[in-house]
Formats: sequence, structure tokens, C-alpha cells
Amino acid sequence: MARKRTAITFGVALWLLALAAATAGITSAETTPPAGARLTEEGWFAKPVTTAAKPALPEEITRAFVIPIREPISEKTFKAMRRKVISCKSTAAELVVFDMDTWGGDAIAALDIARMMKTDLKNIYTVCYVRTRAISAGALIAMSCDEIVMTPVGAFGDCAPISMGQKLEGVEREKIETELRREFRESSKRNGYHVALAQSMVSHDLEVWLIRNKKTSELRYVLEEEWKGRVDIPHAVKPTLTNPKSDWLFVRTVVSKGKLLTVDAAEAREYGFIRHIIDPPEGKPLSGLMEHYNVKGEPTILADTWSEKLVGFLTSPVLSGILFFVAIIALYTELNTPGFGVAGTIAIICFSILFGSRFLIGLAAWWEIALFIVGLILIATEVFVTPGFGVLGVSGLLCCIVSLLAMIIPNAPGELPIPETPLDWSMLSNGAFALAVGFVFAVIAAIFITQHLPKIPIANKLFLKPAESVTQPPVSESSPMMRIRVGDVGVVEGMCRPVGKVRFGEELLDASSEGETLEAGAMVRVLRRDGNRLIVEKAREA
Repeated sequence: MARKRTAITFGVALWLLALAAATAGITSAETTPPAGARLTEEGWFAKPVTTAAKPALPEEITRAFVIPIREPISEKTFKAMRRKVISCKSTAAELVVFDMDTWGGDAIAALDIARMMKTDLKNIYTVCYVRTRAISAGALIAMSCDEIVMTPVGAFGDCAPISMGQKLEGVEREKIETELRREFRESSKRNGYHVALAQSMVSHDLEVWLIRNKKTSELRYVLEEEWKGRVDIPHAVKPTLTNPKSDWLFVRTVVSKGKLLTVDAAEAREYGFIRHIIDPPEGKPLSGLMEHYNVKGEPTILADTWSEKLVGFLTSPVLSGILFFVAIIALYTELNTPGFGVAGTIAIICFSILFGSRFLIGLAAWWEIALFIVGLILIATEVFVTPGFGVLGVSGLLCCIVSLLAMIIPNAPGELPIPETPLDWSMLSNGAFALAVGFVFAVIAAIFITQHLPKIPIANKLFLKPAESVTQPPVSESSPMMRIRVGDVGVVEGMCRPVGKVRFGEELLDASSEGETLEAGAMVRVLRRDGNRLIVEKAREA
């Protein structure tokens, strides 16, 4: 009997050892962190999952741009950012760095900037370089970049909305915070940040916990309001609703209620917002960053200089419309005046500013300018060489229209000017509207000039007039000219600008209008005979 009990005891012991060994094997397999996990003393965080692919960076970067944001964020900042984003897109930038030092500012402007960065710079790698601080609206912009890099003294966070002079409460506060939280959630998912931590930068009533899986040791940052009752919380640690059967164990509170998350460089790396902390050499704040990304040569600094503001003014839709209006009027005046004078010079200056300012920032490519010149040549050929307005005139007009529309859209060299992003469509619609308004007013002004300016004593000297009167009679008494009388009606052959040919029955004679252009096929009436030329006007319908 004693031997039997000994055998049973030994068998049970072996079974327990086998069970322990099997359990240990399972536990060991489950607690092995997966590839790409971030290890800590408390466990491991899973590899970040991103919802948007980041643009690829070349091994050597030759087109790097730096956009300083070292001021309170405002509508002015957004408008300046639009101009700079256009420059980056038009020159096919490979890297855009936002050099950040701001306490924040207007939330609406920051939301507009963040949206523009996610749409119009989606094919360009963007980096927020928190050299000193990216607080409030600055943090929102930083989260929208493909990557955040900080210096040892950098800090970012604290994006709760405030209203100067009054207290935001209740629905008014939630109305703003809900949009800010949505933007932070979206940016976090795009870039693989912890969503709970990001939202705690916006709302002070959110509490963030760090929890750990009991079996795998996986760590997560979660919101207390979403996980309360789903986590095993020791009563002595935090007296709240607990679930001892949960696979997740409460570790600690990371952000308490009533607090806003604001992090320094070390905390930002611990929480997964950044991977790199760069300590720049004294006096060279960007050198370390440029070396980190292997930027060859000096980056282009898009600061708010007077020249940048001037180019922005010259390329604005309003001024573009005005320049186009003046250029068309000056060109029309030049075509109706003898020789080459002031009007032609003004037209050249206006077109030079219109195209030159866009060429400086990469909006107008060489082929777009060439296409516009070809269009003008075709139109001039139609007007001065061939009669009427046919294929050449229509082709020239289409070339000019395509050229003007193409130079409005900020496309990179080698890409067709096809609008894709909201900024592209906005620029196309605003620019096309401005040019259309300028053209319509130019046509109205041209009609006014044609009808009224030649009758003004001083202004009429600017326009082409018929040749000076020649008093000698026709060469021969039998000339067909002698058979034409005042009041006779003929048909214009070709075009009178103001000199041309008019057919009277079987006879084709030289004729001239009194300054106005007469289209081919127009019915004209003889006013008088001036030497070997008839002076005619457009026949009025009875």
C-alpha cells in the first residue's frame, strides 16, 4: 500500500511538472514582443500603425525648404503659408521643415494650415522642428507633419481652446474642443501616435491610463472614460470600478483629470511622439537637422521678407486681374496707333509682371510663357495678314487661355497643371475669375475707346486716321472711281483697318474708313472721294 501511494504521488508530481513546463512555454511564447515593438521596463508597445503612407525621402536631398513659424498663429500666417506651400509644390520640394517657435494663436487658422499640409503637401515629406516650443495651435500644426523632431530644450502640447476676455464653458467649449480632438485623432492615426495622449493635449477633463496585458506584457495608453470597468485595478491603487477578470492591468495614471499634456523632448520620445532629439551647434540651429536628413547644399529659407511679400502681392488674384486688364487695353491701343509707343511699352510691362512674378516662384513654367507668346503671334497674324477671324485667331485665343490657366495652378516641373487639391482648385477658381473680370472690363473699355476717344480733340491724335487728303483727280477720266458717287453702297473685301478694298458691283476699289475697323462682308456707304481713295462708313440699316 505504501508503495502504491508513493507511485501515485510520484505520478502526480510528474504531471504537475509537465503542466508547469507547458504553461511556462506558452507564457514565454506569448510574452515575446513582436518585431518592431518598443521595449520599456514596464513592458512593450506595439509597432505604430499608420493610416497614411509617408512620402519617400531620397538618400541625398537637394531641394529642402525651411518655413519659419516664429510668431502667433493667425489668418496672416495662413495666407503666408499658402504662398510658401505654392513655392514648395511648384519647385518639386523633397523636404519641407517647419521651424517652430510659437505659443499658439488662432485655432481656425491652425486648422486651415493643418488641412493644407495634409492635402497640398501630401507628396512632400514634412518635418516639424520644435527648436524651442510648439504650444497650443503650434502643437496642432506639429502633429500634422510626417515627423516631429525636437531639440533638448523643445516642448509641445497644451492645445486647449481659450477665449480672451471671457470663459469658455459648456456647449461653447465642447463645440471647439470636439473639432480639435478630431484633428488630433486624425493626425495621430496618420502618424502612429497614441490617440489617448494626443487628445489629452486638448481636453483637460480626460484622464489617461497606462495599462498592461497580464499575459503578453503589452502596454497601451488609454482614456479612463473608455476603459473604466474593463481593467483590473487594485483597490489600494485607485478606488474605482474594477474588473479583476480582465486581461488588462492598471499600471499608473499618466495624465490626471484637470491637467493638459505638455511634454519636453525626453517625454515626447518616451510617449512615442518623436524618435530623434537633435542638439544643434551654437549659432547653427539648422545644421544638425540638415545633416540628419542628408541635405546637400543650403536649404531655401522661406521667411517673411519684403521680397516674399512683394511676390505674394504681385501674384494675388486681384492684382493679376488688374494687370491683365491694363495689358489688354494697352495692347488694343497700340494696335490702333501708328508706330510703337507708350501703349505697347505698358502692355509689355504688365505681361512681364504677370508672368515674371509667377516664374520667380515656379508657378509659370517656360512652356506656359512660350505658349502665351505663340498665341499672341497667331492672333496678330490673323488680324494683320489673313482676312476675317478664323482658325489662326481661334487657335491663338485658345493658346493664351490655356497658358493663363496653367500658370495659375501650382504644379511641380514635369507635371501637368491639373488641379488635385483644395488649394489647387481655390487658386484656379480665384485666378480664372480675376482674369475673366479683367478681360470683360477690357472689352468694355475697348468699345468705349473705339467709339468715343477718336472724337476727343487731344486723344484722337493717338489713333490711326485715314491718309492725308490728296486733292488731285483720278489718273484717268475713264477710271471706275469717277463712276462712284457719295451715298453709293458697297461690300468690304478683306478688312479695312482703316484702309482696305471695297467692291461696288464689278469694281474693286481702294477705300478707307474714318478710323474704325470694318470687317469683311460689311456693307459700307461712300462719304466722299479723296483723290484715288474713297472714304466710307458702315452703312446704317434702314
